[in-house]
Amino acid sequence: MLQALLFLFMGLAGSAGPGHYGMRVLAYRQQLDRGLPFAPGTEDGGFAYSWWLMCFGYTKFKDSGMNLFAGNAAVMGWITLIGITGTTIAIALKN
Repeated sequence: MLQALLFLFMGLAGSAGPGHYGMRVLAYRQQLDRGLPFAPGTEDGGFAYSWWLMCFGYTKFKDSGMNLFAGNAAVMGWITLIGITGTTIAIALKN
């Protein structure tokens, strides 16, 4: 049973992780191209920017392109986080 859960969670993290990264890059470019302001500490597009997207901070812009890219990045980010957490717990329980 634990092996099946481990496989499931690794699959979640492995598929949603690259999607989150790709959509994060597109959201960052959209924000730069439109001249939308960055939240403090998110200007470099790193982990803080990912967290800002996952907390749906972009919704205040009401920009359709930003909603598309950032919304997908946010949802995929949460799925990746669930997958990483589940993988860690499944490995800890297996040992």
